[in-house]
Amino acid sequence: MGSSTKKKNEKKHDFQKTKLKVGKARPKNTNATDTSFAAKSIVLKQQNLSESGRDAATLFNHNLSLLSSKSDTQRRDALAYLATVCQLEANDLPQPAPAIVSKAQPLILDGSLSVRQNVLKLIKALPKHQLGSLEQLLLYTRAGMTHLSNDIRSSSLDVLDYLLSHPTTAEPVMACAGGWVKTLRTFQNLLSWHQGGPSTPSGAQQSGKWSISKPSTSLSSNKLLVHQLTTLANLLKAGLTRPPTDLGVAARRAAELFPLWQSDAHILPTKSNPFGYLNLFGAPRDAESEVYDDAEERSSIFQELGLLEIFQYGVREAKKEAGEVGRAASAVEKALRLAETG
Repeated sequence: MGSSTKKKNEKKHDFQKTKLKVGKARPKNTNATDTSFAAKSIVLKQQNLSESGRDAATLFNHNLSLLSSKSDTQRRDALAYLATVCQLEANDLPQPAPAIVSKAQPLILDGSLSVRQNVLKLIKALPKHQLGSLEQLLLYTRAGMTHLSNDIRSSSLDVLDYLLSHPTTAEPVMACAGGWVKTLRTFQNLLSWHQGGPSTPSGAQQSGKWSISKPSTSLSSNKLLVHQLTTLANLLKAGLTRPPTDLGVAARRAAELFPLWQSDAHILPTKSNPFGYLNLFGAPRDAESEVYDDAEERSSIFQELGLLEIFQYGVREAKKEAGEVGRAASAVEKALRLAETG
């Protein structure tokens, strides 16, 4: 009996509420975990170790790898650092300029304005004569020009403006495969300068309805349209301007070849595939992807594809707009005269 009474009292005690006096702490549970201990740890003030302990090349490569970071701030800061280093050490870069451009060029399509601005600063900081082939850079630039975001379109036009502003970079742009015709087609699509009806052979009188969508009345759309027309004018000037003729070149040539005449025209050619322009045994011609070396070839294909007539009509329609749009269209019309007189 004694044991059963004891068990009953223990069970009753479990369900009794403990009466606490004022100011007295609640007693700890028997199964409570002791958390009074402190674990030893090493705390770093920064995410990375001190930058002073790393050489300049390692630090440059580290910032170059941060261009693919998911953080806008890290990409912006990395581009700013790279631009500063390239500007100060243009003749002794830790990485070749084409390798730097290949890492930075996808950021032309970045959604952050500060990142896109620093991409342009980095490209400007690199030596112009060391950029190499600009085919991929031009590809990203054209992709940005047709982006859904007007801000990215405008930033891409800034990149193209810089490339066309100097002969050292303008010539590689024209020397890219499709750098001339594909870029013109991009502007044609941006400005909606199209001709309706079936295409007609080159040189024939073209007929049909013209399709030109008028610019929006919003201020931002008009500003973008002005930028597009201005960049188009720069492209036409860079592509259609012929080098100045040297009047004394014929006399010097005759003096060098004396007593022979025109002998250099009959010797073996110095470049590979000198008759490639005839395309006797090649694949069907792809006019948009070809390279046009000089202004005469670019002017010829510009007229052959009917782009001159299309652009002339588009410019006449754009000149009807008042203000900055009309002035920008006048600059395009002035550049088109280079193709007419060529």
